[in-house]
Amino acid sequence: MTCIITCTFDNESQRWTAASEDKYGLVLESNSLEALMERVKIAMPDMLEFTCNYTGPVNLHFKAERITQLDALEVAV
Repeated sequence: MTCIITCTFDNESQRWTAASEDKYGLVLESNSLEALMERVKIAMPDMLEFTCNYTGPVNLHFKAERITQLDALEVAV
């Protein structure tokens, strides 16, 4: 089984949020992407067992998104 997890950085709260694109109901947040991925690894087996009665192997496919705004672009000459 493969679960797709999208990790998004919120500039306002300065936190990462993870949500599953599948039907598993995963929503977690953390201060760093690495810590968030570890939290997902811990939570996902229990979520799959609870929501799908699945206890087999799981591939976690992480996708990270972070939008950064640049106030002005400096062009090197």
